[in-house]
Amino acid sequence: MKSLNYFFLAALLAVLLSVGSVVNAQHAGDLLVGRTQQGKLRIAGFEVTQTIVPLLPVSGLLRGWTDTDPGFDRVIDADPGRNLYPLSPGAQIWLEIVVVDPAFRVIDNSLQPLQQPGQRTLLGNDTLHTHVTWHINSADPRFDPDKCVWEATFLLRDLGMTRYAVSDPFTMRFTNVTLHEADGDFDQDGDVDWRDFAFFVDCLAGVGGPPNPEETCALKCEITFDFDGDDDVDLEDGAPFQMAFTGD
Repeated sequence: MKSLNYFFLAALLAVLLSVGSVVNAQHAGDLLVGRTQQGKLRIAGFEVTQTIVPLLPVSGLLRGWTDTDPGFDRVIDADPGRNLYPLSPGAQIWLEIVVVDPAFRVIDNSLQPLQQPGQRTLLGNDTLHTHVTWHINSADPRFDPDKCVWEATFLLRDLGMTRYAVSDPFTMRFTNVTLHEADGDFDQDGDVDWRDFAFFVDCLAGVGGPPNPEETCALKCEITFDFDGDDDVDLEDGAPFQMAFTGD
């Protein structure tokens, strides 16, 4: 039984490494972990409120979509203008789940899956730089095939000697939809035809209105039909859609 468990863990580790490598250099897209002057943990760098992270399809021991980016890195230089400072020696920073959508989980570097509020994993100390695995799990019985954006809310907690105050909760969003420039080809079959027109009508929300389609998710509407990039699908997008229309 021990040898079987060892084989499973080794195989799972190979899968995780195949979808993204952990590197020591700083990434511009990583979440930077620092503190305020008042001694409260803070996230910076990654635009948490504006970014939807696309995950890549995976098969084998893991099913669904996964990636190891963005990772977590430490703040190196003090930035008083943003009240952001490096961690001091003695810090021990943990990532803790506050709320998480069904069928989404985090797999840490010890291969522990985290998918319940209150679960946490150690990110590191004042020199932390690590990448967890973000996973939309299509093998989960709660997986909704009509869903295309999964959310998870986290906080940072210091259990080391520095005992910094807990960070504000921050929510990250992940998708299994391939992000691309608007092209009108909703079903991605290589043409823009009457079937795509039907989806355009379904996605049409009007000025300032987020799409609320019946047959798909708002994100897929926007990446396909929001030609002018104003975060809605309205009549202004109709002309470029008509220009892309092939009728095939």
